[in-house]
Amino acid sequence: MSARLFEMLHPHFSPDITLGHLLQAGVVIITGGGGILAGYLSLRSDIDMARAEYRVGLAGHEARLMQAERQLDERRQEERQFQSEMRAALERVMQTLADMRAELVQKQNRR
Repeated sequence: MSARLFEMLHPHFSPDITLGHLLQAGVVIITGGGGILAGYLSLRSDIDMARAEYRVGLAGHEARLMQAERQLDERRQEERQFQSEMRAALERVMQTLADMRAELVQKQNRR
């Protein structure tokens, strides 16, 4: 019994190649190739999905950036308009003060 067990543990190789050997080799090659192909396709799918998510995120950031730039431009325009209105109002106030001074001087000269 131990001799038979010993023979099972130590296989003997023969140079004969049978159809069974060829089928086993074909199954190993097809299984390995299929696994590699499946891994490649899965990885490619994951990369495409990550790329699509990245593009969506990037488009969102670009939209927010454009909105912020538009708001900044609007604020600048409002500031310029406000400054020009204040300059015009200040000129009117200065002109009114100058007119009042002139009137005061004329009143003082009449006395």
